[in-house]
Amino acid sequence: MNKLAYCIRQSGYAVEHGNNVIQQQLDGGPSRYRRDIRGNSHLVNSSWITRKKGYQYLVAFFNVWQRNPNQPFLASLIIDDAELQEYECFFKSGFRLDAKDGGIYTCSATLEVKAKLRNDAFDDTLVALGSDSNIFEPLEELVKRNCYFYGAIKIL
Repeated sequence: MNKLAYCIRQSGYAVEHGNNVIQQQLDGGPSRYRRDIRGNSHLVNSSWITRKKGYQYLVAFFNVWQRNPNQPFLASLIIDDAELQEYECFFKSGFRLDAKDGGIYTCSATLEVKAKLRNDAFDDTLVALGSDSNIFEPLEELVKRNCYFYGAIKIL
């Protein structure tokens, strides 16, 4: 399995987590929700900023993958955790050259990423501890308090 050697710009990608819930719109009132199969894939809008050799590598990587598109490749991404992890990916869209400014190439692609199995017990524990301010960093705590403050103003 090939591994993408160039890291995706951390400030230049967005993750749409796989949704394991099916929504059914009703004529009146809120929608109806039910669980779907677990492990639906994630979509990652990714971008790279590179020079000529990096651009050539990315184009070659995409072309090599196209020869056998049912085989995933590995990429280091931040999806399920705050740290980089390797994920199995596919190109969901074509590879795009978005801009060329002098010797700088800006490229992008949408990746479909295989979901990893989640540790339900860990998620449950983390959510249960969410009201404990010790798990938040100081900046997160300030944001959390401001949300409560602004929420109280809206209620009044």
